[in-house]
Amino acid sequence: MELAYLSKYPNFKKIVKLVIDNSHLQKIKILNFHKKVDKVYFERAEEFSKDFQQYLNMQNTSLDTATKAYLKMCADMMISHLYFYKHNKYPLSEQKDAFEKVYDNANEMKSYVYGIAVSQFLWSTHYAMYSFFIQEIQKKDLDIKNYLEIGCGHGLFLFEAIKRFKDKTNFEIVDISKTSIEITKSIINYLVNDKININYKLQDILKYKFDKKFDFIEMGEVLEHVDTPGILLQSIYKILSKNGKLFMSTCVDCPTIDHVYHFKSVKDIEEMIEKAGFKIDSKQILPVEDLPMNEIIKRKITINYCALLSKA
Repeated sequence: MELAYLSKYPNFKKIVKLVIDNSHLQKIKILNFHKKVDKVYFERAEEFSKDFQQYLNMQNTSLDTATKAYLKMCADMMISHLYFYKHNKYPLSEQKDAFEKVYDNANEMKSYVYGIAVSQFLWSTHYAMYSFFIQEIQKKDLDIKNYLEIGCGHGLFLFEAIKRFKDKTNFEIVDISKTSIEITKSIINYLVNDKININYKLQDILKYKFDKKFDFIEMGEVLEHVDTPGILLQSIYKILSKNGKLFMSTCVDCPTIDHVYHFKSVKDIEEMIEKAGFKIDSKQILPVEDLPMNEIIKRKITINYCALLSKA
């Protein structure tokens, strides 16, 4: 009876039930989160869950496999946090190690992508960043000829951008993981019936030579995965058009299996943004626990951060 409130959202209910039946900690977090959300959240979660389950069926993958991937990701994060609290540093410190361990490992990467996809509607901060992105791309003054996504992940943000800009936009996707690109390409091909101009590139973003400038760049949760995020931001500045927009997200005190750059504060992030030549148009600062900010900082609890940037 505890999931009776999800009776109108049967596909999402399947995901939630599989997760909370296997994790008491997740049960507490999810049920508390669901007390604070609105109808739009549940409608989006149901639409995602329906599409996701149909996609998994097409891939001969069970929903149980996907939710286990999510729980594995949560367990990996907990282990990484224990390491962080003991040693005051992330388990990995170099991008090449993350590439070998995760991005170039097909099984690990597929599990990771499925886990991140499920987290989009089970973690309050991930959903908040997703909602913020939708809000920003719906602004009427956006005229997007060329759109770039750096690090495509599960393709959900790209799908929203396609729905918004598909009639007049060229899409370019750059990711270092072959598995991530393959999954995103298959998801987009499944979800989008219209013919869309999408160019997928398997490449390290810092080594890729662009022949155009972009009016909108989406870079979700990438900075913490690279050795030199400041240089990456400076490179992005060069390929953003004069009036272009950059949506970015990253995190503070957030150890996990593939994070290598440790932002120690929101100030660290924003100083790097400004040094690269950007100004912050709007932002969200999202601690993963509902505690006073001074307590969040003192206990080094993860803070998710996202912002819409333009050239200063």
